[in-house]
Formats: sequence, structure tokens, C-alpha cells
Amino acid sequence: MYNPASMKNSNFDLVIFDCDGVLVNSEPLANQVYVGILEEHGHQVNSEEYLREFSGAAIIQRLEVTSQKLNWTPPSNFVSVFNERLAVLTKQQLRPVPGIHELIESINVPICIGSNGTRKEILLRLQIAQLTEKFENAIFSGLEVTHPKPAPDVFLAAAQSFNVPPSRCIVIEDSIPGVTAAVRAGIKVYGHAAFTPAEALQAAGAIPFANMLELKSMLAQ
Repeated sequence: MYNPASMKNSNFDLVIFDCDGVLVNSEPLANQVYVGILEEHGHQVNSEEYLREFSGAAIIQRLEVTSQKLNWTPPSNFVSVFNERLAVLTKQQLRPVPGIHELIESINVPICIGSNGTRKEILLRLQIAQLTEKFENAIFSGLEVTHPKPAPDVFLAAAQSFNVPPSRCIVIEDSIPGVTAAVRAGIKVYGHAAFTPAEALQAAGAIPFANMLELKSMLAQ
């Protein structure tokens, strides 16, 4: 419940984290699987370019853009194959983003997740990264609202659930769709410049940062 008096020393009352690329290093893994499947179907694409372009995008969104670019109709099982392979790779190689545990421990207001991933995907990532207890009952999926990012729906749903005005929230993102969603929601947003250039994040409306240690310092000010 929103209670400004209990958090009067803070500039914000709710922190909404994206999951992929912010809490865990899943973006490169998803890109590896996605590009690999495309190559199996005879499409040679630039892996680094795809990582930058599709960071933060749901698989359906990626596939819609790719099919138009390549003038290609994906097989009906593309998404299921992608999800199966990504689950295997996630269990093998997923790691928490360096410094994320320390950042979370330094935050003294409620936290939650606002992600374009499925609830099942998010829970698996949290379990592997040993973050489940921090977010288990505070997960908001862009696939469970009317429109996923870059629409603001998932962030507005999170703010409403905690009864915190958007003006008293902050979002931690790493992608242009995520930053755009936060801006449209009227929420201050910080952008992790891991795979998306800081300049691009800033142009979209985010305050860029290089790593979680830097963000920890920024939020303490």
C-alpha cells in the first residue's frame, strides 16, 4: 500500500525491474537460440545486429519483424522449438547480472518485475539466479496485459497493484522497447547500457548507466 510518510527520505516508492538483461544475462542466450534456428532454415543474419535490435522484444514480436524482413513464413512450431531450446540453454548458462544482488539489497522500498517474458520463463530465471524470494509474488508479465512493451501496460499494472503513482516509481531497463514503455507510462527510467548503446537509451528517454554498481550510486543520491 502506498504510504509516502513511511518512505519520505526516498525519491521513489517502487522499483520495477525488467528481467532479461537487467536481472539475468538471458538476452545473449535468447539471441543465440533465435539466430541458430533462423540459420537452420537457411537465413544467415548478423547476430550482433539482431541482439541490439530485438533486445527486450517478446518472441512473437521478433518473429513478426523477422518474417517481414526476410519475406519468409516461419514454421508453425518455431516458437515452441525456440522456447524448448532456450529453456535448456538457460539451465546451462544463465547467470545473474554482476552486482544485481548488491543493488537489490541496497533498495529499501518495494521491488517487482515488469517483463515481456512469460511467467514461467521469469520464474525459471529467478530460480537459477537465486532471486526467487525477492520477486516471487511480485511478477508482472507483458503477456498477461492487453499490450506488451513498448506499450506501457505492464508498468502501469505494476504501479497500480502496489497503489503507487507512476511519478513515484522508477523502472530499470536495458532495451528501447522497455524504455519506451516506461516513458509512455510516465515513469522515470534508467537504462542498462549492456547491449543497447547508452546514446540510444538516452535518446529514447532513459538515464543510462554502465553497471549495477554505478546504478546503486545513482539511486542513493
